[in-house]
Amino acid sequence: MDLTWVNVVDTAVKIGLGAFIATLAAYITVIKNHSYEREKELRTVFYKLQEEKKAKYVELLVLSQELIQDHLYSSCSASADIYKKYFRAFNEVQIISGDAIRVAAYSLVADVQSFASLNKNQQELKLVDGMLALAREKLSYFQKLAQLEVSESYKKSR
Repeated sequence: MDLTWVNVVDTAVKIGLGAFIATLAAYITVIKNHSYEREKELRTVFYKLQEEKKAKYVELLVLSQELIQDHLYSSCSASADIYKKYFRAFNEVQIISGDAIRVAAYSLVADVQSFASLNKNQQELKLVDGMLALAREKLSYFQKLAQLEVSESYKKSR
């Protein structure tokens, strides 16, 4: 009789221990899967934001170059459609970017705006050339910062 009781307890302990191990393994698997799915979602959002930033940066760069080229010899009216598009692109960049890009974009827009709105007929050629060089320098600086930001790889969150 004692031997049967020991066998029953032994079997119950083995079943209980097996159930505990199975539950623990299932719990760890669920946690790992959840962590993987969360990381996958964060990575997807990161790269989607990178693509959005790239599009906004390219738009600002193209409009900057267009304003400079279109107004090499004449001044731009503040009511021109391209000017309005330019400020919209600038504001979109300001909203989605970090501080380094925001400062570079502000500097770029200020110099491009100064050059484009300058009445070139009444200015010395040296001043116009200097403003043009400064605007192009800010353009290339912004372009490099934007390139560095949008080419960053995703870093796993901790």
